[in-house]
Amino acid sequence: MDLTTTLQKKPQGFNKKSRLVIIALSITTLLLWGASALNSEAQISLNTLRISEVKQGDFKVNVAGYGRLKAKYQRLLTSQTQAIVESIALYPGAKVNKDSIIMTLSDPQLEQAVINARLELARQNAEFNQQLIAHKSQLLEHDAQISLLQSELENAQLKAEAEQKLIDKGIVSALDFKRSQLAVRQLKQRVAIQKVRQEHLKAMQIERTKIAQDLITQYKHNFTMIEKRFDRLTVRAGLDGILQTMPVEIGQSLTPGTQLATVGSDKKLVAQLRVQQNQADQIAIGMSASIQTSGKNISAKVIRIDPVVTDGRVMIELDLTGELPANARPDLTVEGKVHVKEINNSLYVEQPNNVYDFKEKNIYRLSSDEQSAQLTAIKFGTLSGNQIEVISGAQRGDKIIVSDMSQWPTTQKNLLINQ
Repeated sequence: MDLTTTLQKKPQGFNKKSRLVIIALSITTLLLWGASALNSEAQISLNTLRISEVKQGDFKVNVAGYGRLKAKYQRLLTSQTQAIVESIALYPGAKVNKDSIIMTLSDPQLEQAVINARLELARQNAEFNQQLIAHKSQLLEHDAQISLLQSELENAQLKAEAEQKLIDKGIVSALDFKRSQLAVRQLKQRVAIQKVRQEHLKAMQIERTKIAQDLITQYKHNFTMIEKRFDRLTVRAGLDGILQTMPVEIGQSLTPGTQLATVGSDKKLVAQLRVQQNQADQIAIGMSASIQTSGKNISAKVIRIDPVVTDGRVMIELDLTGELPANARPDLTVEGKVHVKEINNSLYVEQPNNVYDFKEKNIYRLSSDEQSAQLTAIKFGTLSGNQIEVISGAQRGDKIIVSDMSQWPTTQKNLLINQ
């Protein structure tokens, strides 16, 4: 039994050693094959590659973006009172001028307020006219009193003068003469007092007239304000352009401040472009720009840079200085670019896939006979649209592969190009 067991165990030990040797040899073989495979030159078809030639010249740096045209001038129409939409004459998309009636609102309370304000103003005007008539009557009465006193004074003066001639002859007594002189003095005082009273009356009437006029002005202002609110029940566009939005419908009840419609200019437009955040730092207000729409290039200028970043992009607003095409309208999709700067005598090439500005990247560069490509470290600079500046690693006339080569490992130094 022991001999048999011993004979059976020896082959098992031998088999374990053999398996270990075989596994080690297999791993070594695979490693050698992998190393040789990595060092070998892979092949790729030319028609599957996108190749770009390095050029030299003045490199125009542009920041490209996309966006829409927007009205340069907009007007928001809101309800001024608590009203009801009675009728709608125009709907979004309609072309309007500043006097175009968009809708009509109804407010019975405001209508009654206009009537009351008009009647109150008419009453104040009537009272003012009555006051003016009363003033004239008072002045005429005072003028009549002064005239009567003047007449009495003249008679008294004549009597005194006659008595003065007769007093020496003894016809008139001294006492009567003194009484006549006293009457003259009294009449003179009464005339003077009456004239002073008349001047005071005139001054008082002027002040009363001013007070009445100020009161009428207040009533006029009140009536004008109410009438304007009433006129606004007939909602007009207020500017020439396009009716853009209308969030209300017939029969809807409105509160003060409710948005009725939005009107935007259709001849004066701006372009709002969205550009990448990392490129927006190069843009400054006043830079020249251009947009493309309907196959036409339109010159523009940067007038605003939105400080808010949304989804990695920044909104740039352009004022369109060139002539607009006939079909230009708000919300029309456009492409554009801002002309940032120009780099003289620079090397540049089409932007390779997964390459960013001011980064170094290993890129396959074609040999002079275009039969192979070698992995080369190229340093890139400023990005402009789909072109990027080459700082080092390539020369004018070199051709590089700009298509996606991520399927090849970084250890794949060479590629054979199949024509």
